[in-house]
Amino acid sequence: MVTGPGSTVEITLTETVVATAHYAYVPFDVPVGTTRIDVGMTLDRQASVGLGLFDPRGAAYQSPGFRGISGSERRQVFVGLREATPGFLPGPIPPGRWTVILPVFLALLPTHVTLQIRLTAGADVDSAVTGPLPGVVRSAAGWYRGDLHCHTEASSDAWSSGTALTPAGYADLARSLHLDFLAMTDHNVISQNANLGRDAGTDVLLLAGEEMTNWFHGHATISGIEPGVWFDFRQSPFGLPLPTGGRQIEDLLAAVRAAGGFVSAAHPMVPAMSWQFLTEAFFNPAARTDALEIWNGRWKVTDEVSLHVWHRLLCEGWDVVANGGSDLHGTVNDEGLTPGTPTTVVYATALAREPIVAALRAGRSFITRQPGGVEIYLTASGPDGQHTFVGGRLRATRGEFVAVQALVRGAGGMTLTLHTHQGKVLDVVLEGDEQVVDHQVVMGERDTFVRAEVRGRASGRGLLPWPNLDMQALTNPIRVTYGTAAEGTLPEHAPPPPTRV
Repeated sequence: MVTGPGSTVEITLTETVVATAHYAYVPFDVPVGTTRIDVGMTLDRQASVGLGLFDPRGAAYQSPGFRGISGSERRQVFVGLREATPGFLPGPIPPGRWTVILPVFLALLPTHVTLQIRLTAGADVDSAVTGPLPGVVRSAAGWYRGDLHCHTEASSDAWSSGTALTPAGYADLARSLHLDFLAMTDHNVISQNANLGRDAGTDVLLLAGEEMTNWFHGHATISGIEPGVWFDFRQSPFGLPLPTGGRQIEDLLAAVRAAGGFVSAAHPMVPAMSWQFLTEAFFNPAARTDALEIWNGRWKVTDEVSLHVWHRLLCEGWDVVANGGSDLHGTVNDEGLTPGTPTTVVYATALAREPIVAALRAGRSFITRQPGGVEIYLTASGPDGQHTFVGGRLRATRGEFVAVQALVRGAGGMTLTLHTHQGKVLDVVLEGDEQVVDHQVVMGERDTFVRAEVRGRASGRGLLPWPNLDMQALTNPIRVTYGTAAEGTLPEHAPPPPTRV
């Protein structure tokens, strides 16, 4: 027992783990008067094992008792009343049965895990409290630039880089890079969201988020939630056994949407981190994310594959949008990434959490290589006075024309292409740094869409089936539905884009 302030109790527990892709649970009892819990982990051979904690509210799926988790980078963690290891939640230390969770990433041979747990009694002080989110940063409608995939020191792999940013550090960089919003999407944890209103200042929107990191079946970024809201990572694709207490991916997606969040399958085609829930989404629409993060960091072959998959899903009629994110884990990195590499540019009615999330979900956005990169403003007009812009919808019948217009900035000498379900329908080299390109799409027998890309000057196929990998910017689609416009349909207009600086 903990007998008084300053006293400690040491507990040693052991567990044996082997193989991969599962979780081990080790319970222990915490007495009354404990104000801090330290957990250290040692392994008797080389293996990859994570470390997390649940309090007495239990370790069940989506338990409110979740206090934090780390990848294999951390071997020691603590929680206290006011402070905790980044990624872990400080607060009350209720007596009762706590649980250590051990994600087993890889243990080729049976590995003995030793847990050294120290329980400390201290003064009964007020626990840490969560601060408010940023409010309305700007009340005007407009085009806002952001990064939807940012890691702080609360992610153990970012912490291990030695150059991870804090949320306040992200806000400072956002100012210098002319970014308007960033989402704090750490791996399975939410401690980074505790004081975003304070960390953001008055001129940057920091969105509370989480990267739901199902270490064995894929990742998803979640943006625009309330601080203190956490989402579980224990799911399996349809047809595979669930982990103990686990759920299907549709349960996660329903919970995120009920909480007002925007969820995107992160780096969906990267080997070892691919989104393995895509197959079941073909026959179960409830298993479809809001978006695919088709642009992750610098454009590369896996992003090209993601783009191809996304295009095919649009052809199948999926209502799924595209976004990008830097996936920044530290300011020193092999790719030379900064926040906003790439940048997702959205048209929203205000720079505030709910309007930004609504704009993202609607696909009112394009993605560009960097904060000051190429801009594409895509609009379209249809029969009966219809007009809309990226993310919008028109209606037309067979043989009717849809007039598409792309205003492109900062892309002189680059190539603009337009794409529908029929494939590439326009390919033009841009002559200047601000150019308007018009094209007419003839409606056929089925629904369609139109989207735009700008690629740079790289040429030659090499060994790859694509013209070049120098993607500069791409848009979400404008959708064209077969039929006639409803009576009273009003044209949708975005305000003129800001003058390029």
